[in-house]
Amino acid sequence: MLSVRIPRDYDLVLEFDSNASLKRFLHKLETFLTSHKKHLEQVPTYREQMLSNAETRERREKRLEHFFREAYALTFGPKPGEKRKMEEVTGDVVMVMRTSLSRSEFASALGMKGGDVFVKMMFNIVDKDGDGRISFQEFLDTVVLFSKGHTEDKLRIIFDMCDDDRNGVIDKGELSEMLRSLVEIARTNSLNDDQVTELIDGMFQSAGLEHKDALTYADFKLMMREYRGDLIAIGLDCKGAKQNLWTRRSTWPERHRNAILRKWDELITFLEANRQNIFYLFVFYVVTIALFHTDLRHIMGVGIAITRGSAAALSFCYSLLLLTMSRNLLTKLKEFSVQQYIPLDSHIQFHKMCALTAFFFSMLHTVGHVVNFYHVSTQPIEHLRCLSKEISLPSDYKPTITYWLFQTLTGLTGVLLFIVMIIIFVFAHPIIRKKAYNFFWMTHSLYIVLYILSVLHGLGRLTASPTFWVFLIGPAIVYTLDKIISLRTKFMGLDIIETVLLPSDVLKVKFYRPPNFKYLSGQWIRLSCTGVKPEEFHSFTLTSAPHENFLSCHIKAQGPWTWKLRNYFDPSNFNPKEMDPKIQLDGPFGGGNQDWYKFEVAVMVGGGIGVTPYASILNDLVFGTSTNSGVACKKVYFLWTCPSHRHFEWFIDVLRDVESKDVTNVLEMHIFITQFFHKFDLRTTMLYICENHFQRISKRSMFTGLKAVNHFGRPDMTSFLKFVQKKHSYVSKIGVFSCGPRPLTKSIMSACEEVNQSRKLPYFIHHFENFG
Repeated sequence: MLSVRIPRDYDLVLEFDSNASLKRFLHKLETFLTSHKKHLEQVPTYREQMLSNAETRERREKRLEHFFREAYALTFGPKPGEKRKMEEVTGDVVMVMRTSLSRSEFASALGMKGGDVFVKMMFNIVDKDGDGRISFQEFLDTVVLFSKGHTEDKLRIIFDMCDDDRNGVIDKGELSEMLRSLVEIARTNSLNDDQVTELIDGMFQSAGLEHKDALTYADFKLMMREYRGDLIAIGLDCKGAKQNLWTRRSTWPERHRNAILRKWDELITFLEANRQNIFYLFVFYVVTIALFHTDLRHIMGVGIAITRGSAAALSFCYSLLLLTMSRNLLTKLKEFSVQQYIPLDSHIQFHKMCALTAFFFSMLHTVGHVVNFYHVSTQPIEHLRCLSKEISLPSDYKPTITYWLFQTLTGLTGVLLFIVMIIIFVFAHPIIRKKAYNFFWMTHSLYIVLYILSVLHGLGRLTASPTFWVFLIGPAIVYTLDKIISLRTKFMGLDIIETVLLPSDVLKVKFYRPPNFKYLSGQWIRLSCTGVKPEEFHSFTLTSAPHENFLSCHIKAQGPWTWKLRNYFDPSNFNPKEMDPKIQLDGPFGGGNQDWYKFEVAVMVGGGIGVTPYASILNDLVFGTSTNSGVACKKVYFLWTCPSHRHFEWFIDVLRDVESKDVTNVLEMHIFITQFFHKFDLRTTMLYICENHFQRISKRSMFTGLKAVNHFGRPDMTSFLKFVQKKHSYVSKIGVFSCGPRPLTKSIMSACEEVNQSRKLPYFIHHFENFG
């Protein structure tokens, strides 16, 4: 075995099959080093000692973890609640004091590549002795300077980073190189050479230095004077240690109101925000429990009591499930004022709660029947002769529990119902539904069997006359009519006009609009493709606007069916001349965002692929306001959060088109880039400064070319809503619409509740849809 040790790098441990192979390798290695004027030093050792002393990648990563942890611990102190023994601290400090960083390790710690221009500039600043490595003391000095140093010191670092030739001034070429490094960090190619030159000239002009070609340190301070406040809290994030002076101060204890009063306000606000949902849930459970209680037959024993009471309750729940899935009815109700008093947006959540309640009473009903059958099967024969006029038994026959379960209509249908119900509930679990949607949909289609068996189950009249049909008939008629309405377009094959494969595995499908097909922006359809499992329908939001003569959807590949659709229309596989797929649709159906036009002021928030409803809504908005179509909205704030611009270039094109049509300035847009560095990181601050200058000069973003303001990090929704509340105090309510992942909608809901606690007008009303 051989360990090749290179100073300041990983060790390479090699094992050979024989000593001869080892000697041949050493001879070739020595010859190679000699040709490069290097010396090979051989040190014999034992195998175990060699392995224990080898500096492997894993050990190096552990050493670097200690390196960063100790640097931040010495700067800010231990984390709250962290306790460490003195001998551990001493050992860690000794180890990290002997550790130094290479450029590639420094770049990795910053989440960047070793060849990036910014890494090169920053590395040269931190490496004060110029030996090509960053010692622990050099790194610690930099962390302390960023976290506790004066603004003057931080400005000096930025100046020295830009001053590449160390001549004491920054010429326009050096400033241009710095800007390019920032564009590289932002992962955008939207800034060309002319725009960089324009930005630099604008920065010189805004500082009154247009007559100069280079900046001294005094000139640089003058140029940065309006951003000194942004430099107070900047730091440099390494290995997730996003600590700086600002974040430390923000955790200092503050004075709060009495905890009981604060909790009381939170409770009152929650009740106000969810009063409709709470009211209808209360009514639902009152009716369910009342049915359960009034149908108890105490005089007939516990088993009969439980069976009859739970039968009435589950009959009500199962019947109500049909109404919660009557999508056309719910969509139509959204057009009337009745929707102000019924939380139609929560019909899916109510459907789940009804189903879980029905499941509980079904299990209770099952237990009751088992108790009944056991009780009856253990009775003397003479007690069974007058059991029920519906049941006739031979005088000498004593039925067992098997007879009651498998040889009576009630028992047999009950067993089948139990099996069907378990299958439906198992495949409706969120994890299974997400990974095997097709099985979820097929098993959910067993609801027809479930309702037929439920009707038959009562015909045995084992304990009383059947009553399930009384609960079922009304909702069943409504649901059947709802399904008939859906047949208008469900089996109509629509020609595909265009398919485009977009970045991040997003597929745009543009197809013909059926005759007399009317919809509102923000609504969604259930869509299938004859080329990919035509019997399988999936829900997607329409991205085309109602005034357009075609329909379109943007579909992200993130499940089995959507990946098959994406691969089917991949240009390398799809041949329009030979393949003629059709689109089939069911809908349109009401979405949580379709009521935007009813508010004078609206706030819209889209997260990730959740921006799809707003492609339609924003187009509809600017069309309505520019053509005086009677749109009530006077101001709309649109906030888009996304990992990076490159993930959703197609939506930037949509926003660019919307901006060009917004002649009344009804729309104000903000873009938040979330897959970025910490809010107070040096790179983020420098990007913000450049973006601010470019916006001032060109009236558009240097990253997207839009008028929309770019931000780095997630939006502070509470502060933003307070700003909107103060600016539009003349209205009584403001609609807040969101679509995206559940954490996004939860954070916006919390922000609305927090702002509404002040009891100030306007009041924020939250409508939402969840994606993913």
